[in-house]
Amino acid sequence: MLDASFKVSGGFLLNENVCITRLTLGREKIPLLIIDNFVRDPDALIDAAGGGGFAPDGQNFYPGKRKPAPKSYARQLSGIFLSHFKAAFGLDNAVHARTLASTFAISDTPLQQLRPIQMLPHFDTCDSHQFALVHYLCGEEHGGTSFYRHRRTGFETISESRLAEYGPQLKQQAIAGQLHKNPAYINGSNDLFEQIFSVDAAMNRMIIYPSKALHSGNINPDLGLSSEPKQGRLTISSFIVVE
Repeated sequence: MLDASFKVSGGFLLNENVCITRLTLGREKIPLLIIDNFVRDPDALIDAAGGGGFAPDGQNFYPGKRKPAPKSYARQLSGIFLSHFKAAFGLDNAVHARTLASTFAISDTPLQQLRPIQMLPHFDTCDSHQFALVHYLCGEEHGGTSFYRHRRTGFETISESRLAEYGPQLKQQAIAGQLHKNPAYINGSNDLFEQIFSVDAAMNRMIIYPSKALHSGNINPDLGLSSEPKQGRLTISSFIVVE
């Protein structure tokens, strides 16, 4: 049980009755936190996502659109992490955390418009001090997040020292596999990657994991990939650096 001293945005409050599950994944023992019932009023966040303002993000390869999350939500995530969750990642001595970005995200890119890089697991950065937070504001049917091992190298996380080996190999494999001829969202193991764990989406569930982990959303195109926040795969994606 957590205290409820953190305001998340206006009337949004951290739920003091969160349920926390800590797991370690794969051969590299990647830490993963699953936090259910994260805020008291997820519907208020969904309402905040409405009213337009979503746009493609030209800075990355997210298969959909984004808009900024409430500033106070983003600002206070780092405080919540530092106060409650840093020990789960072996960061007991950390004294500073800052939120790099926090955005509503809705996955709505049609299969025919996917780029090859969007059909594969990815990592966000090689920085070992950065963590990704995904707050699901949708139901299980929209798909959660999976973590992967690159079969050829055996890598489950990508560090600076691994990038020179991993990048060229993956590019070579993607070209040889001619992914553009059969566009699809990855949702499970294939010839290039082995799925090592999958966490379901659930309304008001937050997951936290190292940004260097290979992962991908389990996006379900059969639901129609709605761009409406109340109907589509709505999440808040955030990044925190801890030192």
